[in-house]
Amino acid sequence: MSGEWFEKWFSSKYYLELYSHRDEEDARWIINLLQRNVHLPTSSKALDIACGAGRHSLELARRGYNVTGFDLSEYLIRMARREYARSNEKGMKLKFLRKDMRRFSFNGSFDIAMNIFTSFGYFEDDESNFIVFRNAADSLRTGGYFLFDFLNRDHLLRNIVPLSTARKGRYSITQKRKIEDGFVKKQIVIRDGKVNAGFEEKLKLYSPDEIQKAMLKFGLKPFAVYGDYFGNKFSKSKSQRFVVFAQKS
Repeated sequence: MSGEWFEKWFSSKYYLELYSHRDEEDARWIINLLQRNVHLPTSSKALDIACGAGRHSLELARRGYNVTGFDLSEYLIRMARREYARSNEKGMKLKFLRKDMRRFSFNGSFDIAMNIFTSFGYFEDDESNFIVFRNAADSLRTGGYFLFDFLNRDHLLRNIVPLSTARKGRYSITQKRKIEDGFVKKQIVIRDGKVNAGFEEKLKLYSPDEIQKAMLKFGLKPFAVYGDYFGNKFSKSKSQRFVVFAQKS
């Protein structure tokens, strides 16, 4: 695993800078959507798979859920724990762990599992990607719920932006994007003063049908699909996101 693109990128301070617009308000919208679709007590146990810096885990914990978040990146877990400590909020049930989403099982101990913000498709082959669904199912009790949020492949194929540049504070960011061999590939160059830092993102693209078929294989039955965090109807051609709720049979 050493040397994988996600190890380098998700261990960089620039990652959180680039996606700083995906903030606490953004997290509140998708957790609102979850609560409209999953009717469980707020004391239920929730698992945040590939939790990053923990903004969704924190939002769930604020609402009373008993939350476990995990991520492979030691840096992001450290940031998540720091944000939790900085919140100074008392009485929340929240913990962060370092785990690989290809290798986890909590033996049916959770009521809800979620994989949010395109934290999927990082690996070269289908088996390694879809094993996340198996592990999520294994971690849920019968009747438990799974929330999955991914980009919409068909919209991306029609609307990919090959080149973009932006400034964020003192940083200049250039991103080059292309579709190649079933992956969307992004080259990121960040200019920080006189220093240039280069990173890669690479996601394997799956259609909504492929995703739902893989979920069903592991006993996760989709029951609601949306095109954004606000609950708007999913459109293959127009929606930027593919958000699906499934229940473990």
